[in-house]
Amino acid sequence: MAKKKDRQASSGIAEASSAEIHEAAYFARKCGLTRDEALRMIREAHASPVLKPAESEKRKN
Repeated sequence: MAKKKDRQASSGIAEASSAEIHEAAYFARKCGLTRDEALRMIREAHASPVLKPAESEKRKN
């Protein structure tokens, strides 16, 4: 009888917390993506710095 192979976790989901996994699963269902794609997008969005307009670009009234 052959032994069962251990399942390898998906590339990005293994290091994710349970909250990240649930958020990615919801976002994936809603947008028609895979969980890995959704998790990658969420992490990229959290890692990117928030862009603020420069002082010179603000409207002066």
